[in-house]
Amino acid sequence: MRKRSLFSKTGLGMIILAAGMFLSSCSNKITEEQLAQLDGLRRDEAKLNEQISKVTNEKSRLVNELNARKAELKRCQDQVNYIKAKLATWPDVWPDWKPE
Repeated sequence: MRKRSLFSKTGLGMIILAAGMFLSSCSNKITEEQLAQLDGLRRDEAKLNEQISKVTNEKSRLVNELNARKAELKRCQDQVNYIKAKLATWPDVWPDWKPE
């Protein structure tokens, strides 16, 4: 029993020691290659954000133009419907006025 406890304590100690060595061996400094890659990614991000803003502006412009065209179509349809209604009642277009 004593032997088993000694092995488990020794094993646990070795695991802690190995973990400590592993964590301390990692460098927290950024290399020049990583820095260059990071700068490239930031430039790419800026380009993509610019493209997104351009497309968003173009989309809003197109939506406004589409709404203007729809309003024009509605106005034309209203005029056509008005003329059709007047043609349907043709000689009596103005019911409050009677020719003599």
